[in-house]
Amino acid sequence: MNRSGINRRFKILVATVGALLFAVAYAASEVGSTRVDVNVLSAPKTDAKTVGQLSANTRVDIAERRGAWMRVKANGTTGWVRLHQVRLGTGPEKTSSQGMKMLWTAGQTGRSGATGIVATTGVRGLSAEDLKTAQPNPQQVQALEKYRANDASAREQARAAGLRERQIALLPKEQ
Repeated sequence: MNRSGINRRFKILVATVGALLFAVAYAASEVGSTRVDVNVLSAPKTDAKTVGQLSANTRVDIAERRGAWMRVKANGTTGWVRLHQVRLGTGPEKTSSQGMKMLWTAGQTGRSGATGIVATTGVRGLSAEDLKTAQPNPQQVQALEKYRANDASAREQARAAGLRERQIALLPKEQ
């Protein structure tokens, strides 16, 4: 094979790899829009410095997610906003007529989505660093005791709710 054939194949290979990398990077980026007016923060912390503001329905590019936070880019501003402040995707917000349809669907099926699909957002409350630096706090445990139901009031509430007492055998201990 001559040298020009190798050069041509190499150029095709480089172009193909470049196109694939671009496609992966493009597919990995997410877009969304702000649900409400938001302050953009310098770090994923509520007490971080405000670096900008975005008005409701501003299109954002989501660069990263960390717990309950998203790092977004929009209008020349890059920073962190709370997860619940961003609506994913590029679609418009629901209109009031769609709200009536959703209400009717919810009444019929018990679910609010047109497809009957339920979405939830899960956020971990503690980071690995929080767990490493955690300290026992006996005073707080004692403070929680005032919320504990005693046996008599628990039985009374169960009776009022129409519940019946049942005896259930304990599981055998693992050996």
